[in-house]
Amino acid sequence: MTRIIDIIKQRISAHIPTREQKPLFAYDPSNDGELVSFTPPEGLEEVERYWVDEPYSFISILFDRLEIETFYYVIEPRLNKFEKILLEDTQLILQDVLTLKGVEDLDTMDRSSVLREKTEEVLSEYSGVDARSFEKIFYYIKRDFVEYGEISPMMRDTYVEDIWCNGENIPIYVYHTAHGDIASDIMFQASDVLDSFVLRIAQQSGRNLSKSSPILDTVMREGSRINITFGKEISPKGTSFSIRRQKNTPFTPIDLVAWNTFSSEMMAYFWLCVENRKNILFCGGTASGKTSSLNAIGMFIPLNIRIVTLEDTREIRLPHKNWIPTVTRDSVSVGEVGKVDLEDLLRTSLRQRPEYLIVGEVRGRESQILFQAMNAGHSTCSTFHAGSATEVINRFTHPPINVPPAMFSALDVISIQTNAYDLGVEKRRAYMISEIVGVKQGVEIKDVFEWVPTNDTFIYHGSGVLSDIMNRRGWNPDELEHDLKCRSTFLKTMLDKGIRDYDSVARWINMYHKDPETTLSALISGMPEGMV
Repeated sequence: MTRIIDIIKQRISAHIPTREQKPLFAYDPSNDGELVSFTPPEGLEEVERYWVDEPYSFISILFDRLEIETFYYVIEPRLNKFEKILLEDTQLILQDVLTLKGVEDLDTMDRSSVLREKTEEVLSEYSGVDARSFEKIFYYIKRDFVEYGEISPMMRDTYVEDIWCNGENIPIYVYHTAHGDIASDIMFQASDVLDSFVLRIAQQSGRNLSKSSPILDTVMREGSRINITFGKEISPKGTSFSIRRQKNTPFTPIDLVAWNTFSSEMMAYFWLCVENRKNILFCGGTASGKTSSLNAIGMFIPLNIRIVTLEDTREIRLPHKNWIPTVTRDSVSVGEVGKVDLEDLLRTSLRQRPEYLIVGEVRGRESQILFQAMNAGHSTCSTFHAGSATEVINRFTHPPINVPPAMFSALDVISIQTNAYDLGVEKRRAYMISEIVGVKQGVEIKDVFEWVPTNDTFIYHGSGVLSDIMNRRGWNPDELEHDLKCRSTFLKTMLDKGIRDYDSVARWINMYHKDPETTLSALISGMPEGMV
């Protein structure tokens, strides 16, 4: 067997095959049969099933009525004994082939294409390999060499926001947008396999992970954020990781209204605030949707406005062209040489004359510069970890941040978000929206919108910020109310008509900026956006 493998290696290492080569294995589901099938285990009821990589893998959401618990099952092709042997041989051969010059520098899609051609060459040397067997084997080759191994289906699942591995022989947990925190049927069954996985992730991101440096917070190749603890020295259960998924398309204001995170009236309020350059802070606990809200209201900024964003990890996505995204950088050597933190980015950004300054999250000394930017007339939006407006003020005005209370006169709105639970399913809600109304006797706040958990609705208490906008624009109260109602109706109409696509929402909002009445009439009448 070793001799056969050596011969195959020599043959396929001679060149990188062309993309136009005719496939050796032509798979046809109607003739060759399906690659995957699944029957739920006894006692479990299938709630939902959907593809994540058709026709190779799908997800089955199962419910145990006896234990009242939901499970996340990954369904992949099953290999017979012969196919398992072929897979092992092929993996052994391709380990050397994929390091060929010209292959290692390709992107994921091109690497998959080259990998498929080379897998065809390998398997063509074996007799008895049909198209169905080839597709099953190639799925695992691609999954393990180009993607993320066992967790690849989870990384493809658009409904998964977070992935948690707490150690070897422990089920991997996911946060599912429809079902909350649920255990999966996937686990790393050996410590060396788990260690190898996280070391590979660290290597791909150009970072160091070892027993001397066992903690790593970095960005994965496709943009998701991962935090790793390596070995058992700091985590008794062994190596662990937590992945915060990077969404391919950020949420829109219509999404947040559809999920009742905000009401349409609250979104209309934010729209008017953003348009009139008010400074806004989104606060809440971990995974309460702060960044999602920040991304959503960013769509209300007129497209011609100059924006600079500052983040530790790229999470903000905007439809604007006049936009400079910046990120921090860790030191490139011992002694923090070359380190660029948020404080550095903030100082630099103020020299770039931004009309809107968006900071992914403030935590420390950079908060003082952010408030200086507000007081200097820059419009800002950011997020902060805190559970109430009072807590926000206390944390900002006391050590170690120490923002002078007088500077709070420049901050206009504080939105507090929370994680609510309904029958075990997590839902995100804007718990309270407050405004800064004065700093004479300390920082004074006024509650504007309040969430009522008993009936899942929102109460409006009046707004000083809206009154200020009304006076600055020369409106009377009826004109202010009419403007808010039009914006709210516009958002609800987009939701009713199923306009949820990110690009479509951005175009409609941009058209509304230019001609509100005509655009609203066109939307209500059902006129296509290209004809407005």
